[in-house]
Amino acid sequence: TAGYSMGTTSIVAGLILTCILFVNGKDVENELEETKREGRVFSLFSIVQFPNAACSSTSGTYSNGTCFTAAECSSKGGSAQGNCAAGFGVCCIFSVSATGSTVNQNCSYIVNPSYPSNYAPTSTPTTVTYTIEKSSADICRIRLDYDTLILTQPTDEGTVASAGQCATEKLTFKTTAQTAVPATGTTGTQGDYPYLCGTNTGYHSYLDLSCTTTDEATLTFTLEDSTLNQWKIKVTQLSCSDPYVSSQQGCFQYHTGQTGTIQSYNYAGSIQLAATDYKNCIRQEEGYCCIEYIPTAFTLGPIACAAAATRCTSASTCSEDYILIPGVINGVGGTTAETGTSSYDRFCGTYISPTGVSASNTPVTTCDVPFELSHRTGVSALNFGATTAQVGYSFTYRQLPGNC
Repeated sequence: TAGYSMGTTSIVAGLILTCILFVNGKDVENELEETKREGRVFSLFSIVQFPNAACSSTSGTYSNGTCFTAAECSSKGGSAQGNCAAGFGVCCIFSVSATGSTVNQNCSYIVNPSYPSNYAPTSTPTTVTYTIEKSSADICRIRLDYDTLILTQPTDEGTVASAGQCATEKLTFKTTAQTAVPATGTTGTQGDYPYLCGTNTGYHSYLDLSCTTTDEATLTFTLEDSTLNQWKIKVTQLSCSDPYVSSQQGCFQYHTGQTGTIQSYNYAGSIQLAATDYKNCIRQEEGYCCIEYIPTAFTLGPIACAAAATRCTSASTCSEDYILIPGVINGVGGTTAETGTSSYDRFCGTYISPTGVSASNTPVTTCDVPFELSHRTGVSALNFGATTAQVGYSFTYRQLPGNC
């Protein structure tokens, strides 16, 4: 895995002699005497080293672990689930569930109490908190993969004053350096990272850490009911030396590959989240100069954007719920990405198009690098005070080759 921070393990492997060998009529004792006279060293032991890399486990619950010796895995509190390093190591699984637990091993899992069943706290409201400590001093990023993340849905658009708020349940994030978390209520606030609620299974997030060895991250679940409380989060720690992930800070999501899919959080729940302000980053692949975003769904606000008078590209029109794509080419002055005119970067409304005027969704293209798509929503509510449903967005992206 690119950027996966890992150490190495060394073990002494003994060679067991099961028979006495004879060479040209001489027994082993004579052979050893000869090697001594010739200054050669004959050792019955050798040092085997293998990296503490990610490995595939045999567990039916946790798919990945870290390669350690059996003794190391046991001493670190892990569970051996399969072999690795040609049988010299075991695939060691680390998982925590109880509130107040600490994660300090790479490729660990955070699961809800009672996992895989739903967690029903004995009293509500309640909080469940986990601390993630660096597994080594060179860690700069934490990646959270939501194998399962299901919480109560946000307030729906029928309640205009708080539509999109994670008012009942939420997951919040903070680090040693970034401590502001979003707040709900009549005014609401944004934080250094957005909060999450609803259905976010299959998505991921990144948290930034400073170079300070003691820097850590905290995940807090705030629960106010006994239903829809399920999570299984894989925690991967990434080295500062990684040439891709570490080159871009502030990416709450980070995508790689020539093609892929980008969706707003809780897209599966059909309503985007309020108090959102984060950035999707897409790694520019070698030999690719531009990127095209092909919308499969887009609803960010009630404005129809069908005429120039209601063009959904300006800061005045798109003031609350919108996405930012720097340098989108509007096609004026050319027919290709290389010759088109770059004019708009902010988009909202019921459709998206390069010009901001459309009765249907149209792909948008930019050649600005790094490739970024930011998402912002109203602090206390969605919809500009309207009762229009806001699904959010779903894009398929593809990078376009060229001579950059």
